[in-house]
Amino acid sequence: MVDDHPANLLALEAILEPLGQRLVKASSGPEALRWLLREDFALILLDVQMPGVDGFETARLIRQRQRTRYTPIIFLTATNRDEAHLVHGYAMGAADYVVKPFHPDVLRWKVEAFVALYRQQQRLQQQEAALWERERHILERQSELRFRRLVDSMPQLVWALLVDGTISYANRGWLDYAGLTPEQGRRWEEYQRCVHPEDLPRVRKAWDASLHTGRPLEQEYRLRRARDGEYRWFLARTLPERDEEGRIVGWISTATDIDDARRAVETLQAASEAKDMFLTMAAHELRTPLQAARSYAHLAKVKAGEQVEPGLERALTGVHRSVNRMARLVENLMDVGRLQRGELHLEPGEVDLTALLREVVEHFQPLTEGQRIELDVPRGLVLHADRDRLDQVFTNLVANALRYSPGEAHLRLTAREEAGQVHVEVTDRGLGIPPGQLEHVFERFSRAHGISYGGLGLGLAISRGIVEQHGGRIWAESPGRAGQGSTFHVVLPGAPRQSDAASG
Repeated sequence: MVDDHPANLLALEAILEPLGQRLVKASSGPEALRWLLREDFALILLDVQMPGVDGFETARLIRQRQRTRYTPIIFLTATNRDEAHLVHGYAMGAADYVVKPFHPDVLRWKVEAFVALYRQQQRLQQQEAALWERERHILERQSELRFRRLVDSMPQLVWALLVDGTISYANRGWLDYAGLTPEQGRRWEEYQRCVHPEDLPRVRKAWDASLHTGRPLEQEYRLRRARDGEYRWFLARTLPERDEEGRIVGWISTATDIDDARRAVETLQAASEAKDMFLTMAAHELRTPLQAARSYAHLAKVKAGEQVEPGLERALTGVHRSVNRMARLVENLMDVGRLQRGELHLEPGEVDLTALLREVVEHFQPLTEGQRIELDVPRGLVLHADRDRLDQVFTNLVANALRYSPGEAHLRLTAREEAGQVHVEVTDRGLGIPPGQLEHVFERFSRAHGISYGGLGLGLAISRGIVEQHGGRIWAESPGRAGQGSTFHVVLPGAPRQSDAASG
């Protein structure tokens, strides 16, 4: 009730008190607006003629707020009964217009009608809210049912856990696999009975750590299958569920059967180990007869003397070359075995890398017609490394570059210092490395161009092992097109000394 005359407010209070409603009195438009900021009202009785902010302006301000836009307003006035004045009042948002003096019962009936309408609206809103809440619960139950059906159809084993680790749900996959009832599937002791005894301590320890830290968990362990009692390997992942504030409210855990894949990997590993064992044993057995053949070939050439016939000399030279090639292959097989077992030992010392690279280039002299090796290395590059093993690395790289650069091969061997390291590059203009092979060329028995160019595919694997054992890196770059060749990079740690640069 808004009126600037206290007597009028008392009169309104007396008329409306029999309705049993809470009545709030305001002596001005601004005071009424303050009440409306704090509370909702069923009806506003608003006097038109008030000093300052009159009834029309107060109504306009009330209608501007979303919260009070539809609150009914009855204007009370003792003046301006003409039609234009009434129209203006309704335009300002009046629900009704009462002209003083008015009959008390009439006003009371009008107010009672608006109060009844307000209560009915409240009941409708409450019913709507109740219906919406019920619908929400139905939708949630349907969603949960669909979720459980989906989870039950998954091949993975799935558990939902409370924040303390208590199992609240286990899917049909787990119940069928372990032969448990839904009630048993929620018991930790039943779950633990299915874990392989050798894996159980490790599983418990990892799970306790995740509960303590809140971190995701991933581990492999064996679970017993109820149908035949077989233990199969599973990959289990457990993730925390968090609320909007980041607090853990539960856990979701899944287990995926990886037994067949794991057994396949173990079979391949066993086959690979058997192959490595065979190659190592074969290399050991071949070393002695090859050494003997090399000695006999050398002895025959010595005994033949300088008067040996050209045909016999070519034969002896060919035998000696073939024996040396076989000996190198055997040594490569031996080195691969040592790398696999971690038994390739280094004998580090001071190495003049400049001199070493010059010797590598000289080793391949004389080259065939049209082939040449350009050497660009500064003087005084010194490393602390195993000289023989580095010689093996760079010899392998140059030999490969020549092998895959048919015709007029042009190789470039460069070295430079880089922040306390030495960077060596071997660049050719040969066949290049096909796309998709760059990441495989350093694997054992890998040959980017098949068997057409010979070799066992061990040189780069051995080179990588030697470089990495020195604490360095080796990699290859290639556009993959013939004529654009490849570049092999070797970066080795050290404290090189740099003097005047020279080209060779």
